[in-house]
Amino acid sequence: MKKEIKLQQDILALVKKARTNRTSKDHVSIGKITKFQADIFQKRFGLDIRGYERIITAEGVRHALNRHANLSETDFLMILFIVENPDIVGLGKKADTIVYRKDFEKFYFYVECVQRGRKRLAIQTLYKMKKPPKRT
Repeated sequence: MKKEIKLQQDILALVKKARTNRTSKDHVSIGKITKFQADIFQKRFGLDIRGYERIITAEGVRHALNRHANLSETDFLMILFIVENPDIVGLGKKADTIVYRKDFEKFYFYVECVQRGRKRLAIQTLYKMKKPPKRT
């Protein structure tokens, strides 16, 4: 539990730094890809991500904040839950991107980039959208 709280604090600190320091290249590691996750990506997409680390970068945070004005600092904490419990996962339109969707009160979309040379999955963007009204 203490480790999880520390990680959340690190993510919030990174988001604040990304907002105030336009040149920051800092990042926070949110963990290694599990064998289970790597096996799923290999089977579904032919993507070998064994041993990869998942990171959130200041550049990715700035991109998301600049493109998606409805994001708050705490929305970035959702990334931890989204990647562990996605409702939908698929390859993105751009090469070497993975898109996750999680349904809460809104749809959350998290896009990460596969950095093969560094063996990392890094944030590309995060955004949220209103759900369409339910049909009766």
